[in-house]
Amino acid sequence: MKPIVQISLDLTNIDEALETAALAMRAGVDWLEAGTPLILAEGLHGVRKLREAFPNVPIVADLKTMDGGYLEVEMMAKAG
Repeated sequence: MKPIVQISLDLTNIDEALETAALAMRAGVDWLEAGTPLILAEGLHGVRKLREAFPNVPIVADLKTMDGGYLEVEMMAKAG
């Protein structure tokens, strides 16, 4: 079984995250992770931008949720 390689985009700027993600995809990464700093800085907008740029790549949203987990997951799923 081939291992899955994931990069965590722990950046605070969506443009830098998109550039890093593109470089990582060219290097052979399988999954992208919208890291906590990116989600805090860019929110759903950042996840949507990643989905637009990489429509066929699995994207993991690194959320830290205590309350309202269902709603947050639903919002992120709708974002991409």
